[in-house]
Amino acid sequence: MATEKDKLLLLWKNFRDGNKEAFAAIYNLHVDLLYRYGTKLCNDENLVKDAIQDVFIDLYLKSSNSIPANLKYYLLLAIKRNILKKIKRERDINNEICESLFEPEYSIETIIIEKENRDEINGRLAKILKQLSHGQKEALYLRYNETLHYDEIAQIMNITVESARKQVYRALKTIREGFRGEGLILMVLIISNIYKTNKKIIF
Repeated sequence: MATEKDKLLLLWKNFRDGNKEAFAAIYNLHVDLLYRYGTKLCNDENLVKDAIQDVFIDLYLKSSNSIPANLKYYLLLAIKRNILKKIKRERDINNEICESLFEPEYSIETIIIEKENRDEINGRLAKILKQLSHGQKEALYLRYNETLHYDEIAQIMNITVESARKQVYRALKTIREGFRGEGLILMVLIISNIYKTNKKIIF
């Protein structure tokens, strides 16, 4: 059975051979994750959409090159750089637009929907998540939603690998401490499903 990487390699080969539909397929496979990530970095949706367009135009123009080893990582890094560049140029770093850098909504209702204490747990989780720094939230997102390796997270966030590990560790520690005594099974569910891509995320 062909892996995701094999499928991307085939699409990229077909695109380099002149198949425009192959590039459209690459776009469709990644546009949603770039939009999700971009709108967590900045709440100006039009700016994010422009950045996505720029990233894919750049990718299109580089069709003669070989496909990046990890295309998802490459695109996430590219979208972050493009968004920050646009903010600096067009908004002169207007903090009203990007002050809430990485303030994602953590929707875990489906994990505990049948629990009688759902409201209490959700309320506690919301308070706990507010304790996390922007860096911890971003590192947690990249690690558990986009399943990136720590070296990739470090490059995207422009920090060391050790710092990336610490950001994730401290975030998880805060969540665990907040739910101490709730039982191991519930803890595993909460931590492992906060950022699953098949869960609804409210922007």
